[in-house]
Amino acid sequence: MITPENIFSNSFQSTIKDNVKQSYAELLQDIREDLNSGYTSESFSEGFLDRLKEIINDKALNEYTDLNFYWSNLMENSIYLIQLHDELSETNSGDQVEFNEIEDEIFNFWNDSDFAESFLELNSDGKSLVESSKILQPLIENQIISFFYLNISKNPLLGEESYIYKATPEKGDNEQCLYLGKSNSLVRLEPACSTFPTLPVVGVNKHENLIFLEDDIRYIITEGLPPIKRTDKELHVLPNCEKGFNTINEIKANINLALDVINDVAPNLYNTFANFTHTIIPIDEPGIVSYSQQQLPGYSCINIFERDFIDLLDDLLHENGHHYLNTFLNFEEVINEDDDKIYYSPWRKALRPIRGIYHATFTFYWALELFANLNKQETQLYNFSNEQKNKISRRFVEEYLMLEYCFTDLKHAYENDKVTDFGNDLINGVIKIIKSYKSDVQDTINNLDKENSLIVSELIATLKEKRQHYGPK
Repeated sequence: MITPENIFSNSFQSTIKDNVKQSYAELLQDIREDLNSGYTSESFSEGFLDRLKEIINDKALNEYTDLNFYWSNLMENSIYLIQLHDELSETNSGDQVEFNEIEDEIFNFWNDSDFAESFLELNSDGKSLVESSKILQPLIENQIISFFYLNISKNPLLGEESYIYKATPEKGDNEQCLYLGKSNSLVRLEPACSTFPTLPVVGVNKHENLIFLEDDIRYIITEGLPPIKRTDKELHVLPNCEKGFNTINEIKANINLALDVINDVAPNLYNTFANFTHTIIPIDEPGIVSYSQQQLPGYSCINIFERDFIDLLDDLLHENGHHYLNTFLNFEEVINEDDDKIYYSPWRKALRPIRGIYHATFTFYWALELFANLNKQETQLYNFSNEQKNKISRRFVEEYLMLEYCFTDLKHAYENDKVTDFGNDLINGVIKIIKSYKSDVQDTINNLDKENSLIVSELIATLKEKRQHYGPK
């Protein structure tokens, strides 16, 4: 059983991370056994299988890293696509229902991928779904090869043909530079690559610190930016915005101060952050708060420029909450997938499937924990203004009310098999902690100033009205 104590336990957090590492090791072993046993498939693009057999035994893959895990997901996706193509070709043309189901899976595969735009363009040009899929298949295979040599292997990539590398903003790649490997080695894109965000990689030679693109363009690989060093942990901050490198020291100082505050008021929150986040990519995208990828653990893209310091505290922990939840998702099912949008999300102000409600409850919980602790502390220590203190108190109440609203929907979802037993056990561990703040919330409501009291009253009225209209009563 997952208890509130487990949620913050270092040993528990290490155990679930070990489960992901074990899953990675098992997948790698399966792929190696298949390829080393002489496995062949006519469904792979020409030359890809030969290149894959060359790289699959590279010892750099033996150690689990978050980048190796990302690469293993690329491999899984490629194998899954091949299986769909093979199933489609084997399906009896008379079984139209099964045929359509496979086509739907292929469509969803590409529509949810980084290549969705290219896929939709091909379809609009009159290509059939299967034709479009097979045309785009080499893009995934190219990414498998180029990502491996750029970010994982120390061995050189030499050859006359190019492999298209699609830059990955979620790990820091941007128009100005690429960040390579777990050390975040830096490649400045000067002159700018005319085909960005795709780069035609012809060669990689890390011994000479060079990468080669088509037309004999060479870029130098240099040491990465110095990370923030905190006790036994390091936090990399990689600029990915129009402001480039000019403000990086100021950004790092703000993040470091934010982590000092979190560590002082809630060491359990800080330790959890340190266990799941290792890289921050500052972003300057209007309307975007933060985001990350389930397949790329530990990398958080955070909007530094449109948010104040209180928001920064919140955003760091919220995105870390995604990494924590994704760790479970990378080895265990918590939801029985269901696209029915029947549950109201107080954060999105829209109807969402149970996935959205479950993820929101787990990830917004961390804001509640943060503001609860800040609300109890002597915030003068950090020179918080009265406006900031009032915001902390209001945000504490808001998060509690919105999280509490979801309890009924999560219970309904579990009773209707939309949430697994494991998922229910996990989220109930969080819910128990949330409920423990009920009396503190009421005390805080009673002490809000007039302006924030009105905002909270409006939220209470809205949630009451939504409960009457949506979801279980």
